[in-house]
This record gives sequence, structure tokens and C-alpha cells, in this order.
Amino acid sequence: MIKECIKTAPTIEEAKQAALLELGLSEMDLYNVEVLKVPEKKILGLFGGSPAEVKVTVEVADEKPTEKVSPTEKSKTNNKEKPAQKSTKKPQPKEEKTKVEVVAEERKESLKPTDEYNSTAEYIKEIIFGLGMEKCDVKVFADDEEICFELDCGDDYGLVIGRRGETLDAIQYLARMVANKGIQGYKRVSINVGNYREKRVAVLVSLAKKTAIRAVKSGRNIALEPMNPYERRIIHTAVQEINGATSYSTGADLDRRVIIAPENGGKGNYGYKDRSRNNRDRRPKREAYVPEISENREKKSDYSGASLYGKIEVKKDEE
Repeated sequence: MIKECIKTAPTIEEAKQAALLELGLSEMDLYNVEVLKVPEKKILGLFGGSPAEVKVTVEVADEKPTEKVSPTEKSKTNNKEKPAQKSTKKPQPKEEKTKVEVVAEERKESLKPTDEYNSTAEYIKEIIFGLGMEKCDVKVFADDEEICFELDCGDDYGLVIGRRGETLDAIQYLARMVANKGIQGYKRVSINVGNYREKRVAVLVSLAKKTAIRAVKSGRNIALEPMNPYERRIIHTAVQEINGATSYSTGADLDRRVIIAPENGGKGNYGYKDRSRNNRDRRPKREAYVPEISENREKKSDYSGASLYGKIEVKKDEE
């Protein structure tokens, strides 16, 4: 069975991310992307223009149809005596939740609805409306350490999330500055829309485990893409559950990323290249060219009055 989702956004990448989020997919899964409409810029920034339209399709396993049984047939089957048979099905192991998911659930249960931060909620609404969204409802949950804002922007909330959550992180940073202004202490602030945070955590945990297994098998260090501190912490926690794998962070500022490596040491970084100045040019330096001077070659005169072409003799006509 094939599932498909069509989304529109200002850019092709934003429309693709919105479709993947609705289908519950990540960039690691297999899917097909078809660009139905290329975005057009506005003339002079005011007139015309149209958003991008993208269709994402994915193939999933077919669901077995359930057979409908009439009430008379049910009564007949119930009246028949069935011999006791031992069940041959093996009990399936329950999926164990990771440490990150357990901590996230415990933290979410401790949050309670509150009206204390309505001014920050109104500030978030103004930002969402400024992005061009027509609907935005904000619910506030808080405890002694954290404030959580749950947004409801309808079905098309890809514009609010942005590419890999960059727009949502930017709104979260502004909301954190407003919520912590004029209060004692400091509280963490998180903004969630369409359960994006939970889906992002699941994607990061899966990525960390697959990459850690790959690093242990290959014996190589693998570098991931740059992430914010919260996402790097999720990666580090998930890697701890894989035997023989370890992780550490490298880089600075926006280029800081996680390196996943085997515990016994890897053979070198594999993945993103190191952009430090020391590794920009590893080509061997060439020696300066020194021309060879032949001994039989006539030496040029350094006299300032010497002719460029040597001595020129003029023959006089004999009278």
C-alpha cells in the first residue's frame, strides 16, 4: 500500500519536511519526493508569487482485512465444543523505552496547566501570525523548573517548524527571553507543535543507535551534522546504551557536532570534513624552481651603457 502527502510551503525543503512530519517519517527512511510546483518569487517583493508544492510517497505493508462474521455464525461457533489446544505462538518481547523517552514522559507528567505566562503566550501568537498563519491556539503548562507552550496551528504547521526545527528553535529562544524577564530564578522554556519534539527525539535516538552500531562494526569515528545542545544531549544518552560505543562533541558555536566512535579508538573521522585551518590544505609543498646555468653560456655585461643585442659593428665603405 502506498501512502502520500501533499504539502505547500514557501520553499521546497519546508514543504518536504512538513510532509515527512505528517507521515511520521525521518530522513533516514525510504520515500519518494515529487516537486509538483516550484516556488515563484514576488515581483518587487509585493505582487504575485506562489509557494512550493511537494508530494511525498512511501510504501507501507498492507493491512489484513478483517472478516465480518454474522451474529448467527458467531453463536454457532460458540456453541461448538473446541478441544483445548496449546498455543504455539511465542510471546513477543515488549518494546523497552529508552532513557530519553522515560525522562521525557516523567517530565511531561509533572507539568500542570497555568495562566501565569499568558503574556508570553500572546507574544508567541504575534510571531506565528507574522509568519502568515491564520490560526494559533497556545496552551501553557509549567512546574518549578520548566515552562511548556503547546501550539495548535491546524494541519499545516510546517512553516512554524522550519528546516529541521530551526524556525521553532528561534521562536523558543525569543519566548525564553520574554518568560524569564522579571522573575526570580531561571526556568527552561520549550515550544511544541504537532508533537514535533517527541518525533524529533525518536528520530535522533534511532539515528544515534544505528550510527553507533555502524561505528563499532567499521572501527571508524563517524561525525554527525551540527546540532544544538539539547539534541546533542539526546545523542550522547542514546549512544550509552550501545555496547562498545562512545561519543563526544567537537567544534565551536554553530559548527559544534557529535562524534560517535568505538571505545577502543577509531581509525579517523568519517563523515563531515574537519573545517579547521590546520586541515584545509594537506597537499605537499613544492620546492622552489632553480634554473640551471650552463658554464659555456656567454655572460651578459652589467655595464649600464651596454647594448641590448651586444656590440654592433658598422662597416665603412672603402673610398
